[in-house]
Amino acid sequence: MRNLPHDTPLLSSASVLSDSWLRSQHYGLTRDDDYRPVAGHEQLGESRHQYDWIARYASPLLAQLAPQFRTRAGVLVLSDPGGMVLESTGNSGFLQRAELLALAPGNLWSEDARGTNAIGTALALGRYCEVSGKEHFLNRNAALFCAAMPVYSPRGELAGVIDISSPANLPWQDATHLLTRAAWQIEQHWVQKQITAGQVLVQLRQQDQPELAPFTHSLIFEDGILQGANSLACRDLGIQPQDFGQRHQDSIFANGVENGALTRARDNAWQVHIGRAQKQPGVTVPGKRPARPTPEPQTSFAPSGVNLEKALRVVNAGIALCINGETGCGKEYLAQQLYRQSKWATGNFVAINCAALPEHLIESELFGYMPGAFTGASSRGYAGKFREANGGMLFLDEIGDMPLVLQTRLLRVLQEKRVVPLGGNSAFPVDFSLVCATHRNLVEQVERGLFREDLLYRIQEFTVEIPPLRQWQGKNQFIEQLWCELGATARGIRLCQSVVRYLADCPWPGNVRQLLSQLKVLLALSDDGQTVTLDCLPATPVSSFGATSPASSQVAPSPSAPGMRELEAIRVCQGNMSDAAKHLGISRSTLYRRLEKKRA
Repeated sequence: MRNLPHDTPLLSSASVLSDSWLRSQHYGLTRDDDYRPVAGHEQLGESRHQYDWIARYASPLLAQLAPQFRTRAGVLVLSDPGGMVLESTGNSGFLQRAELLALAPGNLWSEDARGTNAIGTALALGRYCEVSGKEHFLNRNAALFCAAMPVYSPRGELAGVIDISSPANLPWQDATHLLTRAAWQIEQHWVQKQITAGQVLVQLRQQDQPELAPFTHSLIFEDGILQGANSLACRDLGIQPQDFGQRHQDSIFANGVENGALTRARDNAWQVHIGRAQKQPGVTVPGKRPARPTPEPQTSFAPSGVNLEKALRVVNAGIALCINGETGCGKEYLAQQLYRQSKWATGNFVAINCAALPEHLIESELFGYMPGAFTGASSRGYAGKFREANGGMLFLDEIGDMPLVLQTRLLRVLQEKRVVPLGGNSAFPVDFSLVCATHRNLVEQVERGLFREDLLYRIQEFTVEIPPLRQWQGKNQFIEQLWCELGATARGIRLCQSVVRYLADCPWPGNVRQLLSQLKVLLALSDDGQTVTLDCLPATPVSSFGATSPASSQVAPSPSAPGMRELEAIRVCQGNMSDAAKHLGISRSTLYRRLEKKRA
């Protein structure tokens, strides 16, 4: 691993390499391992949709770099934050067939999968990294020279890496310069494309730079509050991920910012250039947020298998949607996902659990009330959930538990699109998207006289069935998505792939709700920058996971749960695959094959 530029905030190469090798050993890898984790076509497609920065912001750069790869031995690789190769291009003639296949899209190059390597180690460090020849942990990668530079989103989140791989005897001496500039160009393009009406783009360059030098540091502000920045600005101005949406520009710049002027930040003088987004012509309604185009769904199908594209069309058409599924399987999560991608996103998302409120409060909560409508009523009255959801989405959870008397009033609101609050005489017009959810069989409820048949037809204009979490095909990606949404990415905390696979293989009787609780516990117990391994998992009761407690020193067979014996052995051995294989009396390759067979 060669020396890095003096301004790269990285430990000495020997220390970095040593630490990475120790992590590789901790993951249970050995230098002779030949395991090559490759994602399936569906998982690769989902990751490309989720991390579409390559298609959106890196494509011009790839075209720009292409001529260099025609005359030099090397491949340009772009990966997601988990180390999965999403795109690779360049002069691949130099590579042996096995090496070429290993750098093809779908291959996983995280440290816990392939040991010390530029992609995985750069992701683990969040910084530039080079690994050459026998510095790779796995012997099978010793023929490669690799250099990788992380790419960050405008919100400071690790988005992936850009990597150059070549023969170890033909290293790219200018890899540091090429990749640093490439990552900067991608991030600059990304930041500039994010600015919207009402936001200000502040670009900086150091005072001693010539007049024609580019402005290297970019930040986005809205009403003085920081909304985005490239990684150079974050590094040199001391910006942390938690600052976005919170930090005011006055706490960054000592004397404010003015176009063409100088400002000071962190004891340095900066030249300032300010740009603004062009406002689109249109009518803005007072008191309303301006309408925005409906974003396309990131993928046609949710991890649960629900057809998002079809459901979104239904919601945008104003058709009532009913989501059926077991308790905790993510019905509200799906509703929120549809809301964010729908034309109703400029309004409010209003959720109410019909089973959680006392019967005498549901009516006032939904319909609202006038001042003095009943004893204890607020003197200012209350608009109610229907009016609060006007222009947005109303989510009625556990609709099957709504009292019959209120079902009649709800049906009238849905038919007339008007709401009369308690104690009032005037009707208020409302227009919202209605999404209901239930774990009950509403047809049986109708037969038992507990649910109105005419209301059933009105709320079930289109039905979506969410299977229980244990039946989902895309659990791995969903777990990593939840982990990111909980704020783990901002803290630099990542899940080891063996942890993701273990969590995906658990039966989760409590569905998404139970999984989410487990992830929150893991996040609370983790330190910033930590990689969560199997030994970090807290002890879990038998009733929760359907497996022997990990505290047990013995691995009991479980014929009713294929593969659970292997998973339990891995946990007992604290993630060390070699020890787990010995514990089971099988080879490591057999253990991997069994795990792969279980996942298939």
